Amino acid sequence: MIVSRQVEWDMGHRVMNHHSKCRNVHGHRYKLEAFLSGELVTKEADSSEGMVIDFGDVKSVLLEHVHDVLDHGFLVWEKDLMMMNFFKKNPDMKHIVVPFTSTAENLAAWIFKNLESQFNNLYGKNLRLEEIYLWETPTSKVVCKRGDIK
Repeated sequence: MIVSRQVEWDMGHRVMNHHSKCRNVHGHRYKLEAFLSGELVTKEADSSEGMVIDFGDVKSVLLEHVHDVLDHGFLVWEKDLMMMNFFKKNPDMKHIVVPFTSTAENLAAWIFKNLESQFNNLYGKNLRLEEIYLWETPTSKVVCKRGDIK
């Protein structure tokens, strides 16, 4: 069975080498939906009986490892020297340095890897992250599936 949970956050970025306006500093209201598969808990009197996982537990992981890391921050590619210099001069400004250009596709793959690791550490083989949807805008999203990650 598959369950899902969503989380939203606001974040800035720029796509340094893009040919259009996306090379400028701008931001989005991102939305992530994580899909997890597992077996129903059948142990009688267990707090999770009849569930794959408590939605509140999924929410906690998404908040701690996605929302709280990225919300009201700026995602900056380590090779974007202009932005790296800005943040060096302004260290109190929240920024997240990543080893990739900050496209929605790269962000989705990065989030997938991080969440997969977190869920594996917490739940082992009982729960598996299958895919995530990442909306950069209300009409544009990336679907990142387990098989997409190298």
